[in-house]
Parts: sequence; C-alpha cells; structure tokens
Amino acid sequence: MRKHFLYLLLLTGLFGCNIPTELPVSDSAKPADIFSRTFIDKIISGQIEIAFTDIDPEVLNDKAKEFITNLSRDINGATPNKYRVVEVNWTSGVFTETGKFTNYRLGYEYEFEKGNILFTTVINEKDGKFMVTSFNGKFLPAPLSELTKFTLTGKSVLHYIFLVFCILVPLFIFATLIAMLFSKMTTKKKIIWALIILFVSLPKFLINWGNGQLDFNLLNLSLLGSGFSKPTLYSAWFLSFHIPIGAILYWFKRKSLLPETVHANNEPVKNNDPTNLDSATNEE
Repeated sequence: MRKHFLYLLLLTGLFGCNIPTELPVSDSAKPADIFSRTFIDKIISGQIEIAFTDIDPEVLNDKAKEFITNLSRDINGATPNKYRVVEVNWTSGVFTETGKFTNYRLGYEYEFEKGNILFTTVINEKDGKFMVTSFNGKFLPAPLSELTKFTLTGKSVLHYIFLVFCILVPLFIFATLIAMLFSKMTTKKKIIWALIILFVSLPKFLINWGNGQLDFNLLNLSLLGSGFSKPTLYSAWFLSFHIPIGAILYWFKRKSLLPETVHANNEPVKNNDPTNLDSATNEE
C-alpha cells in the first residue's frame, strides 16, 4: 500500500509541484552558451549581417536569411527584461575526415515588455570554433511556465482515458506482484514471474498532453507500465502507458503455477487403505 500511495503522490505532484523555469549551464557548455546568446543579441539589436557570419555557410541559404531578417524586424530593437535557459544538451563524436566535434542544443526564453520569445539554437564546435547550424525564434502567447503547465482544463475525453490508464496500470502491476509473492509458488518461479510481471508490458501508447497527439510503439519495455515525462522546459508533458501483458498472463496461469501438493489438497482424499478393503471383502 505504501508503494501505491507514493505513486499516487507522484501523480498528484504533476498538478501542484513547482517545475523549474530555468536550467543551470555547466562549465563545459558555457562557451557555447555565450556564443549562442551573443548571436541572439545580434538578431535582437538588428545586426543581422554580422549575425550571418556566425552561421554555418552550408545552412545559410536565402530562406534562412529571410526568416532571420523578418524576426529581427518584428522584434524591432526591443530590449529584453531578462532571459531564462530552458534547454542545455550536447553530444560529441568523431568523424574520420573532420575529427572531433560537439553539438550543443540550447534553448532560451526571452522576456520582453510586449511578450516572450522562445529562441533555440544548435551550435557546432570544432577545433575551438563555434558555428550556428540551426536556429529558430518563436513568439509565445504566454510564458512557458503557463503554456506547459500540467492541467485538466480544456482537455478531451481521450486525455482523461490516458490519465486513468496511467494510474490503473501500475496499480494492477503492483497488486499482481504482491499476490504472486504471497502465493505458494517456489522461490525460483517467483523470481522469474516477478521479472515477467514488472517488465513485460507492451505495446506503448503515448499522448502529448498539450495538443493531444498520439503515438504508438510496439517494442518498448517499462518497469511500472506507465510514465510521465517532460523532455525540455518548453515542451509539453508526455503521458504513456503499456498493456501489462506479464501481469495479465500471470492471472491466467496462476493455478497451473502452484505446486502439485497445493492442487492435491483441493481434491477429495481417496481411501486406499488395504485393511479396509479386506474387511469389506470379509463382510461379504
């Protein structure tokens, strides 16, 4: 029961917990962060020609130039009140021809008097030199903390169905696990079936809590049979649940898994005493 309570408490936390609105930048990512914010500041201040020099020539086409020019014109030189780092990720690799590289994906929420803008950049670092390989800027109708908040307001029936299954599936798995552990199965069978009950849960059904978009994944394992995630501070919540095949299979095979002595105790005892047979014959 304690595990059930903790899981429900975790779900309740989606409604009431304070999700951080800003991420720290590690020392290894600070040079890329400074380069990224300097590039964004050039666009905000209208220095678009200088900003173009920070972009990888392979991606700097006419469409990219038009997008950045229009974005800078819409901002119109406004001064941001503050900014928040909402994404910091990086991956490193080695190409046989070009050598080692690192790609940084950075996201920022800039707050202006007339509203907020979400900027995202991908910065490539090679031989100590930084270049912008991807950039986007999007005007927000409200702060990210409000747009990505977990809420039931305005949700469809499908949202509620997913939420119910996300609660019931892990409870069913836990209840099955407890029933199995208290059964008279052998220890070896309990270990095997504990793994089956906990991990054999597929396929996976997923919903984007923000827009209701659905996804399906056949080959996916899960410990609890459901999950809640928020990949970045500017992304929506994702809820998922699995069909608890392992737990369902246990209830179908429960009786056959019990030791033979347990089955014998449920059957009527036959009288095989030869003495009684002899006495019955003598009486005849």
